[in-house]
Amino acid sequence: MKTAHWQLPGDAEQLPAAIAFLQGFWEEAELPMALGFTFELALEEVFLNVALHGADSSRVPSVELAVTASDTEVVLVVADDARPFDPLTLATPDIGAALEDRTIGGLGVHLVRQMMDTVSYTYEAGHNRLRMTKHLSQS
Repeated sequence: MKTAHWQLPGDAEQLPAAIAFLQGFWEEAELPMALGFTFELALEEVFLNVALHGADSSRVPSVELAVTASDTEVVLVVADDARPFDPLTLATPDIGAALEDRTIGGLGVHLVRQMMDTVSYTYEAGHNRLRMTKHLSQS
């Protein structure tokens, strides 16, 4: 099992560094590149949500990334110290509706839920924790 942790400011300008951290782990763990793109997209959606909606005028939230790979699955946890918010409570967007009839928000979270095998949220010790899991196919 391989694990890596990294903490960084929840600022949109830090997204390239967060993606680079994930890519470095992916290469070191020798994980399938196609699966890596799925996790990069999920990380981008979740990280930018924290950066854009978790910050307030007084401070930028801190974000901790934890990624673990075993023989059977990859788990990415994004934790932040912004105000409590469970993105999984957002209504599923009506992607069949005309663009002008759609409400703003929730599409990124919907996409993450569709790409991952499981997504769960907890609020523990002052931190939002979104856990995303994808099972590795066994050949």
